Amino acid sequence: MTGLAVATTANIISDLHDLAESAAEYGFIAVLLVVAGDGIFPVLPGETAIVAGAVLAAAGTGSLYMVIAAGAVGAVIGDSVAFWVGRTGQGPIRRFVGRFAGHDRLLAAERMVQRNGPALVLAGRFLPGLRIAINMACGAGQMSYPRFLAFDAAGATLWSLQAALLGYFAGKAFADQIWVAFVVAFAVTGIVATVVGLRERRHIRREREAAQAAAVAAGAQEPRT
Repeated sequence: MTGLAVATTANIISDLHDLAESAAEYGFIAVLLVVAGDGIFPVLPGETAIVAGAVLAAAGTGSLYMVIAAGAVGAVIGDSVAFWVGRTGQGPIRRFVGRFAGHDRLLAAERMVQRNGPALVLAGRFLPGLRIAINMACGAGQMSYPRFLAFDAAGATLWSLQAALLGYFAGKAFADQIWVAFVVAFAVTGIVATVVGLRERRHIRREREAAQAAAVAAGAQEPRT
């Protein structure tokens, strides 16, 4: 078991070094593209890309400011694509992207955006499960694009800043062992994502139950002929 644990640890360290080398090679364009793709396909590690870039910036490879800028610009691009996908109506692209968001998330996002759209767009960057659904709901007619863009840009900047600072401070704290910095930063990111995901599920469940109750009430109030 000890030999297996040592081998596993060695593999993890090797993978982290490979990640560092790849990030250093492709730099800020890679961060921008991954984050932009994450705005439509949440399986892409957008936040992880920012954290990795910031860890490397702390080690002297690249600029922290450029990592923050790449993350923010990429986030705005991805969110804007989701917005315009929502604006297109019921076409095949919207149905395809809608599968990633999920019906319950779309329903919850539509109800939440109706109540408090601007604040939700601002906070949407910190809600990975609901993010696409919120942006699509805004595009579906809940908000004009200039208004959406203003709040989304603010949220994207704050989101990129917090992810980059997490990676940067981890990189500074473990400057002599960059793989430890990656482990610590990714572990914190994972814990936060888990907590946020659990809270999102509760919000989605409450919105679904509220929508069902509203539908029942509306049906009960329909005049009988």
